[in-house]
Amino acid sequence: MKIRSQRQRVNRWVSFGLSLFVGWSLCELVLRILIPVPIFYSTWFTEGVHERDAYFGFVFRPNYDGAMRNVDQVWSEPLQLNSKGFRKAAVRERGNTKSQQAGSASRRIVMLGSASMGFGYGLADHETLHHQVADHLKGGCQIDLISWPGFTLGQDVQKLRRMLIPDEYDVGVILAYSKGDYEFSPDWGSIVRPDDLEMQESVVTPDDPASRLGGKLYWDSYVLAGLCRMMYVPLNLVGGDHSTGRSDKASAMSARVGKAQVVMAAERLKSLGIDDVLIVALPQQGGVVGPAVLSELSDTAWIDLRYEPQEHDFDWIAYGHYGPESASHLAKEIAAAVDLLD
Repeated sequence: MKIRSQRQRVNRWVSFGLSLFVGWSLCELVLRILIPVPIFYSTWFTEGVHERDAYFGFVFRPNYDGAMRNVDQVWSEPLQLNSKGFRKAAVRERGNTKSQQAGSASRRIVMLGSASMGFGYGLADHETLHHQVADHLKGGCQIDLISWPGFTLGQDVQKLRRMLIPDEYDVGVILAYSKGDYEFSPDWGSIVRPDDLEMQESVVTPDDPASRLGGKLYWDSYVLAGLCRMMYVPLNLVGGDHSTGRSDKASAMSARVGKAQVVMAAERLKSLGIDDVLIVALPQQGGVVGPAVLSELSDTAWIDLRYEPQEHDFDWIAYGHYGPESASHLAKEIAAAVDLLD
C-alpha cells in the first residue's frame, strides 16, 4: 500500500508538471501568433533603429529608414535619420533681413535635451520642434537636433562634444522637460554599459520594472512577462516603489547640494565655444515640474513654457508627447526667444 501511495503521488506530480508545461506552451504559442515579438517588446520603433556602442551603450543607427510606432495610440510614422543617427537638420535660407544680409552665413543652432520629446517622437520631420522653430526664425539658419529617446541631458552634451564640432554653432538651445533637469545629479552624464542593455530586433527595450522579477527569461516568454507584470503591481503597493532607488527626501537633498543639470549643461556649452545659450522649460502633460522662478537657478537666458497647456488646447499623440499643433505653438515661442539673442 505504501509503495502504491508513493507511485500515485509521483504520478500526480508528473501529471501536474506535464499539464503545466502543455498549458504554458499553448498560451505562449497563441500569444506569439496574436502579438508578434517586435510589437510586444519594442513598441516605439521598427527593427534596426539601434546598435550597440562601446561608449554610449547604444546609439541610433546612422541612415536608419524605418518608422516610429505606438500600439496604444495605434499609429506609425515614417522615420529617417542622417549619417550620424540624428533627425534631419532644419535648413532655411532667407535673404535680406535685419539680422542677416543676403549671402551672409546662416546661424548655426544646436538643440539638445528632453529625450523623446525633443526628438519629436511620433512627429514627421516638418512637424518637429526644430523644423518649426526654423520656419519662424527671422533669418536663415541650420538647426541640428541631437536629442535621442532614452538619453539624458548630460549624455546629449557628451554627444555634442564627441560627434560634432561645438564651436561651429552660434546658438545652443537646451530643452528642459523632466524634474531631474532642474535638479543636481552627480552622475548626470553616466553611460550605460552595452552588456546591460536588453535589445529585441536591434531595438533597445524601454525600461520595464516588472522585468526585475523575471530576470533574463522575462524577455523570452510572453507568459512569464505577463505574470511578472501582474505581480509587480501588488508587490509595488506593498513594498513601495523602489524603481528609482531613492526617496523624495533624498531627491530634494540632492537638488540643494549642487547645480541643476540644465545649468551644468549651459555652462558646458559655453565652455565648448557656444556663446549664446537659451534654456527652454517645456510643459509636461502631467503637470508643472521644476522651481517656480527659473531665473533663480542661473543667469542664462530662459523661456518658461511650462504653463502653456493651461492657456491653450494641446494635442498629445502619446502620453507626454506633443502633437503637431502643440509643437507648432511651442516652436513660435522658442523662435521668438532665439531671435532676441541677437
